[in-house]
Amino acid sequence: MVDILYVEDDPNDADIFNRLMRKMNRPFTYKVLNSGSDAVNYLTGQGAYSAQPNVLPKLVLLDLNLNGISGFDVVHQARLLDRTKFLPIVAFSTSDNPRDIHSAYEAGVNAYVVKPGSYQATGNIIGKMCDFWLENNTRIDHK
Repeated sequence: MVDILYVEDDPNDADIFNRLMRKMNRPFTYKVLNSGSDAVNYLTGQGAYSAQPNVLPKLVLLDLNLNGISGFDVVHQARLLDRTKFLPIVAFSTSDNPRDIHSAYEAGVNAYVVKPGSYQATGNIIGKMCDFWLENNTRIDHK
């Protein structure tokens, strides 16, 4: 089972996330996908993910400005399905534009976190998100 699904099309941000998760040295598992279409297929068990067990992650961290299918579209599609409509989705974006924040909540995110500028601050915020969403949050799981 994957604890965190991180959807990020910037290879540098994905690399930073990978390094921070390894450095955290906690028992969380994660998977990084680099497109909105991969995220939709993963969450719905379609395409390249149709042959694997279709178990949902405990948390989706989602960049909103993805090429092709945007993060906003991923959230919207996830909220249409019974099995993913309560899945915790956190927008993790560089944008602090009020319109983007409003649109993300309108689409159905559970939280919106602006990516901090430094490596250390990013590690701190990822640790806090893991603490809350993976250890303290009570969830409704759908199979």
